[in-house]
Parts: sequence; structure tokens; C-alpha cells
Amino acid sequence: MKESLHSTSPGVTWRALIIGLFLIPPNCYWVVQSEVVWGTTYLTIVSLFFNVTFVLLILVVLNALLKKSSPSAAMNQGELLTIYVMLCLGSSVAGNNFLENLVLSLGHGFWYATPENEWSQLFFRFVPDWMAVKDKTVLHGFYEGDSSIYIVEHLTAWLKPLAFWGSFAWVSIFTLLCVNVLIRKAWTEHEKLSYPIIQLPLALTRNGTGAGLLSNRLFIIGFGLTATITLLNGLHFHYPVLPNFRLRTNIGPLFTEKPWNAIGWMPVVIYPWIVGLTFFIPLDLSFSVWFFYLFTKIQRITASVIGWRSLPGFPYLNQQTTGGWLGLFVIAIWLTRRHLGAVFRSALSSEKLASDTEPMRHRSALIGFIAGLAALTLFCMMGGMSFWIALLFGVLLIGMEITITRMRAELGPPIHEIGWVGPDTIIATAFGSRRLGGGNLTMLTYLYFTDRIFASHPMPHQLEGFKIAERVGLNAKRLMIAMMVATTVGIVSSLWALLHSAYSKGVAAGFMGYTGLPRESFGRLAGWINYPSNTNFPQLGFICIGFLFSLVMMFLRLRFLWWPLHPVGYALSTSGWVINYIWFSFLVSWMIKWILLKHAHLKAYRNATPFFFGLILGEYTVGCLWNLLGIILGFQTYGFFES
Repeated sequence: MKESLHSTSPGVTWRALIIGLFLIPPNCYWVVQSEVVWGTTYLTIVSLFFNVTFVLLILVVLNALLKKSSPSAAMNQGELLTIYVMLCLGSSVAGNNFLENLVLSLGHGFWYATPENEWSQLFFRFVPDWMAVKDKTVLHGFYEGDSSIYIVEHLTAWLKPLAFWGSFAWVSIFTLLCVNVLIRKAWTEHEKLSYPIIQLPLALTRNGTGAGLLSNRLFIIGFGLTATITLLNGLHFHYPVLPNFRLRTNIGPLFTEKPWNAIGWMPVVIYPWIVGLTFFIPLDLSFSVWFFYLFTKIQRITASVIGWRSLPGFPYLNQQTTGGWLGLFVIAIWLTRRHLGAVFRSALSSEKLASDTEPMRHRSALIGFIAGLAALTLFCMMGGMSFWIALLFGVLLIGMEITITRMRAELGPPIHEIGWVGPDTIIATAFGSRRLGGGNLTMLTYLYFTDRIFASHPMPHQLEGFKIAERVGLNAKRLMIAMMVATTVGIVSSLWALLHSAYSKGVAAGFMGYTGLPRESFGRLAGWINYPSNTNFPQLGFICIGFLFSLVMMFLRLRFLWWPLHPVGYALSTSGWVINYIWFSFLVSWMIKWILLKHAHLKAYRNATPFFFGLILGEYTVGCLWNLLGIILGFQTYGFFES
């Protein structure tokens, strides 16, 4: 007889599973309201989700109170962390960089088509009826509001597109889970990567009550400092007569003459929670992030001095970033090659390499990966892609996800926004829009939600969940099941929250957050078709430069222990939007940590960690309270992190 979920697992219990599932729908609704309806704080753009960490803190405090009155009824650390992992998976699909952007795209081309832009002639014939919502009478309430999704005609029109794309999302996440199973042992047990992102959840849930952290004097000081600052900044937002303690300025306007004015927008901002999270990442990475950010400014100045008219896109920062990430993928696979070889031999033979601690057998994971990739390719072909372009897109997408997951497991940057460097960009650059044709280009436009910015994707949270399981003794098989159940509930909850909010408020009439991805993607599609191009060799050349530069830096790191520059810092800092907000916080945190290690040594660094945990939780807690207050009462409020 099979064992019950509760019987042998210290954390993946029926109670934890039910609580996690109960909390996923309101968390998805919270994410949608915050990010696209009100646009106050982008809860899932960061590595350590704001909303999930806040909920975990509330659960720990309530659990500590319960433990005093009824110790036997209190949850243990494993149960709390199971809920945490489930909420991460549920929230990741709801975010601005996943299903939010998808749903906003499904009716955009047909609602905003006009005789002037000629979209109906350009690409309507490439969109199957079941892949998007085309009926303007159905879309009227979606964009203008004062309507309801709970109308038969509305539900019927959305059912097929959401079933298609929901299945696509679920299969892609399951495929990535299989990849994580194949690489988990190498990164977690053999290389013993540090997984900085999970350090706070582990410390917060110790003994089920945050024992040793919540009562630490330095933690209380750090928590009180950022909680007070965030409280006062929130009051200033509503009562401008009160002082504002947000440290923000833009030094770009100080440079008014050529070539220095090529620096452009250059904000100097200090986010205490960024300082806190950066404190736990390696010094070479925090140094590399702000160093390469300044390096991009130097490149812009150089471009202004040289004035290369033959290369109008110089210094091609997005293309450099693309090459950098491709280089990091090659590095990740190279470092894991021996383990992968052993895994494939195990999967293809009767050899039993996987132990009982594995989430699933390696043969099952390999079959799941191959089947998942085949299904994703088929999905893309059903949407109008040719076989080879669909397969290439799937391989590149999985490669980018592996790279981000490796980067987070090894280095743990607080944000990994990778903008405008995804598979669609690579494919269009390499083949040219003329060769791809309208069917491929249209499907790439609808797939843009998967790869525009890889900020909130599920794969890193899956692997971090497996690391948590290893650290606290959770049953990895049961945790894997909990992850996929959470993903399923998260997809359904996110789609409901998006449609409910859209028909109530109206995307065009009432959404105050970021809704610009469809304008960007469909505008790009019109440009591709109206002005077909061949292979862009200058951009392709700078992709190669970024790729080689990344490999050279990794070679130097492996060859010389003193080499201070990390290729991840290069890839993080040369593209994207959020890096402008966070580079100075990296600099501040790097300096603090460097001084501590240089002059007070490792003991002082370890003793200081509760203070930096406090910096993070103080701003998260009061910031989320401001955020929830605005959503519940229905008014714009202070956003403690905006991008």
C-alpha cells in the first residue's frame, strides 16, 4: 500500500499542501492587482519575491504564537518551506514577465487594428481562430471595463486560447522541471553551489519560529531602520509636506556637453533591500555588476567620440548581452558535462545512478524532457511556425532558462532582468525577417511573453526548492508533486485574476501598471513584415563578441584566482532597464562587505548577517503593507520598488 503524504515526510504534509493551495489564488490576484492594475510595485520582478517573503514572515509569526499555546499543532520548518516553495511557483506564473504579458497580447492585434496600420492585411491570416481572441464585442469589456468575464459569450471566446496557452505554459514548466532533475545532483551535491536566495527563507523558518533571527538585536535594528524609512516614505507619498527619505537622484543631466552627454539617464538610488540581498552574493559578482554598468557608459561615450556612421547601433549593448548569456549557457553545460554524461548513460542503460533522494528517476526525467521539447515544438508548429524554427526556439528558450537557474544557484543576484535578448531576437537577427516569413514572425510575436525579460520564471524556484528539500530533509518526490500542483493552480488562478480584473477595470481604461509589451511586440511584427530584412551581420558580430568575451572572462577566472571580473556581471549589466535603478545599491553593498572582510574578517561578516536580513524584511514588510492597503481600499499608494 502506498504511504500517505503525511506519514514519512517532515514537511510535505497534507496540511502544508492544503495551506499552500489555499494561499496561491489570493497571491496571484495580489500580483495582478499590484503589477498591472495599480502599477505600484512589481512583486515578482525580483529573485526573492516580495509577496511570498511577506506571507512567509506572517506564517512564521503566527506559527510562533501557536507554538506557545499549542506546540503539537504548530508547523515545522519543512512545512513552512513547502508552503514557501509552492507560493513561489504559483506566483512566478502570474508575474509581469509571464502570463500577465500573454493575456494582454491575446486580443491586442485585433482590438487595435485600424485601416491606417493595416494589421489585418499584414498578419491576421497567420493567426488561427483558436489561438487569440478576435471578436471586438468580446474585447470591448476587456479593454474598456465595466463588464464581467462571467458572461457566456466572454467565457466561450476566451476558453480555447487560454486552454492552448495554459497547456503551453504547463508543458514548458514541466519540461524545465525535468531538466532540473537531470542537473540537480551536480549543482547541489557535487559542486555544492551556495544558493544565496534561499538563505533568508531558511533562517526565517528555523525551528518553525525564526528562532535566533527574529530576536537578534542586529536583526531588529536593521528591520526597524528600513521599516521606519518605508513607513515615512509612504506617508510622504500621501502627505508631501512630510520629508522623503528615498535616496534617489539622476546624475545624467550633469553631463551636458559632448561626448559626456552620451552617458544618458543614470539614476543613483539606494534600495536597502537590494543592499541587504547583495551582501550575500560573492564579492566578485557585486563588483562586476557595477563595474560593467559603468563600462557600458564608457562604451556610449566612446561611440559618441568615434561617431561611427557605418555602425549606427554601436555599441550594440543588447547584442553583447545576448552573446554573454549564450556564453554562460555553454559554460554551465561544460562545467556539468561529466555529470550529464553519467546521467545519460544511466538513463539509456540498466545502471541505477539515481538514488532514492532524486525527485524522479533519470530515465523518466530524460523521457519527460524529450517529450516536453517535442510538445513545445508541436505547439509552435500549430501556431504557424516551421519545424526547424520551432525546435530552435524551444532549445534556445530552455538554454536561457538553464543559464539563469545556474546563475541564481551559484551567485544569487537580487534581480536578473535580461531584456530584449531572447530566442526571438536571436532568430530574427540570424535569419532575417525576410527569410522567416509571416507565419514564423507572427508566432514569435505571441511567444514574446516567454522571453522578453526573464525575471519571474519558474525554473530557478524549482531548483531552489530541491536545494531546500536537501537542506531540511524534505521528501523530494513529494515536493516535486507539490510544485506541479502549485503550478497548475497558479496558472488557473492567474488567468482568472487577469480576466476578472480586466473586465472589471478595463486594460485601456483602468490599468495603471505596465501594459506596453503588446504594443512593443505587435509594432515590431508590423516592422518586420513591412520592412523585411536579411541577416543583420553587425548585430550578429556583436553577439559573437559578447559570447567570446564571456568565455574569455570565465577562462581567466579558472586560470587566475585573483581575477575580479565575473561574466555574469557583464551579462546582467549591459542590457535591461532595472539595472539603472540597482547598480548603485550593488556598489554600496560591495563596499560594505569588502570593508568587513578586509578589516574585520569572516567572523564579523557572519555576525553582521542578521542586520542585513533585517534590512530586507523591514522594507519588504512595510512596503507590502502599503501595497495591500492601496489595493484593498482602491487608491494609488507608495511603491517601494518601481521599475
